[in-house]
Parts: sequence; C-alpha cells; structure tokens
Amino acid sequence: MDTLYQKLIQIIEEELQEKGKTYTVGKFTGLGWLFPLKADGVPKVSLKQYEKTVNLYLFPKEAGEPLLPKYEDVFKKSNMGKSCLRLKKLDAKKIAAIRSLLQKV
Repeated sequence: MDTLYQKLIQIIEEELQEKGKTYTVGKFTGLGWLFPLKADGVPKVSLKQYEKTVNLYLFPKEAGEPLLPKYEDVFKKSNMGKSCLRLKKLDAKKIAAIRSLLQKV
C-alpha cells in the first residue's frame, strides 16, 4: 500500500517529469524538485514527512499573484501556509489541485 509520502512523490514526479533529490538547508532536510542552477539554491518544490503530516512546499503564482489562497476550499486554511500545504490524507479533489498547482510552479 502506498503511503501518503510515496503517493505525493509519485504525483510530483509525474507532473514535473523529474526525480526528487534529497537536500539540506540549515536544519531542514527534504526531497526537492526544480533546483536552481546555483548549487546552494533551494528547490521550487519540496516535500518533508513529519510524524502527523506530509508537508508540500511550493510557490505557485499566476500573473504575479500567489495561487495557494485560491485553494482554501480544498485544503482548509488551517492546513496552509504562504508556501506550504500540510497534508494528512489525499482525495481526488486534493490530487487534482496539487497537479494544477505543480503546473504553475
């Protein structure tokens, strides 16, 4: 059975057509995609597994405006930060929203 973390990796890799790479910045270690050309840069998309959630970090924009706030009805405001989605489970609506957001990163 796929874990939430494994399922998110699969979705991200399908959408971005890229394998994730482990990286560390300070105390943060995660799996990242779309790294900038500079070696010390942080990726545009990253994933971190915690005890109760899996956090997806991304910065999607459209016409210069952040897109995450437009998805509050899908993810609930309490599970969202400026660039973070805290996920405990996936359903078809969340999967479709994540795929859409990844296309705009």
